[in-house]
Amino acid sequence: MEFSFPHARPLQAGKLAATVVALLVSTVAFFGLVPVTDITTLFLAPVVAFFLTMVVVAEALVAGYRALSDDRRLTERLADRPLYAAVRALEAGLAVVAVAGFVALVAWIPDGPMAGPGAIGVFFVVVGLAALVLAGTLLRTVAEYVDYRRSNSA
Repeated sequence: MEFSFPHARPLQAGKLAATVVALLVSTVAFFGLVPVTDITTLFLAPVVAFFLTMVVVAEALVAGYRALSDDRRLTERLADRPLYAAVRALEAGLAVVAVAGFVALVAWIPDGPMAGPGAIGVFFVVVGLAALVLAGTLLRTVAEYVDYRRSNSA
């Protein structure tokens, strides 16, 4: 990675670093490549995804506000960089799907104690929702990096 990218786009560089670290640590812990005795390591991906979801939703709200206050029409703005707009929409859409899935999961969980296999199933659903957010964020940050490289090379 070029060293000026974090200075030019610090939010995207931070999201990329958080996503890569969360995915690497979770993958290493899940497959037992490193002996980890603490199960809380497996909660890293959902926790990072939770914070990334808040950042993605905030970014989407700011982008929506800017689009409404801009003089150009929305179709003109989207026509400038259609692939980039699609990647941003995909990232925001995956974040919304993950939030909706988590809310549905919480509403679906019955009252009272849950058996061990049920709790493990709930955990895997949460990890799957976290993977959606992490994948969307990884795709967006890579697109940001490619866009940054193209704009600096021109």
